[in-house]
Amino acid sequence: MFIKLWMQQDVITVDQETSIGEAKEITQHHNFRHLPVVEGKKLIGIITQTDINKALPAAIDSSFTPENRIIASHAKVSSFMVADPVTVHPMDPLEKVALLMQRFKIGAVPVIEDEQLIGIITESDIFKAFAEILSGDEKGARIEMQIGHETTAIHTITEICKQFEMNITAITLYRNFSPDHQLLTIRVNGREIEKLIDALWKSGAKVNRVSVEKEN
Repeated sequence: MFIKLWMQQDVITVDQETSIGEAKEITQHHNFRHLPVVEGKKLIGIITQTDINKALPAAIDSSFTPENRIIASHAKVSSFMVADPVTVHPMDPLEKVALLMQRFKIGAVPVIEDEQLIGIITESDIFKAFAEILSGDEKGARIEMQIGHETTAIHTITEICKQFEMNITAITLYRNFSPDHQLLTIRVNGREIEKLIDALWKSGAKVNRVSVEKEN
C-alpha cells in the first residue's frame, strides 16, 4: 500500500520567520506535534513540539522572568527547526516510511512531489493503515500457522479456504520465522471454521492458534 492513500493532505505549515510562540500556539490548537516549515510551497524544514519546548525553556523553568519569556517566544522558527528533513514520495510503500521513522527516531515524515510539499504522514497514520490492512476491526477468525518454505505452500492454504467458502480478509507472512517454516496469519470469514482448521492440519500446516470474534 502506498503512502498517498494514508497521508494527511491538508497540511498546516509555517514559514521560517514565524515566531516560536506562534508555532507553539498552532501545535497546541490543532493538537499535533510536527509543523513543516516552507518557503512558498517548498519544504525547507520541520519543527517538532520537542524543538519548540527546547526553544521555550520558560515553559518548564519557573525561574525565567516575564521579560525573558517574551523574548524567547519571539525567536524565529528558523533557529530551531530541523533543516532538510527526511522526506518520502507519495508512491513510496508504507513499510518504507515505517522503517525510516524507526531508523531516524522520528514521528512524522513530510511527503514531497515535484519538490513541493503535498502531505505529511505520522506514526499514528501508519498504525491506522496497518490496522486497517490487517482487518483489525473485522469480525471472523484469525488463524496463525506454520507452513513450509515451498512456493506452493500459500497457494495450498488459499485453495483450502476456497474449498470451504471462507473469505480471506487479511493475510500476513513472516518468511524468516525458522529455517523450516514461515509464519502465516490469515483472517477469514465463513461458517466452516472447524472444518477449515482440520483441513489445514491435514495439509501439513501447523496451526498455532485460532481466535474467533463473533458478531454481537
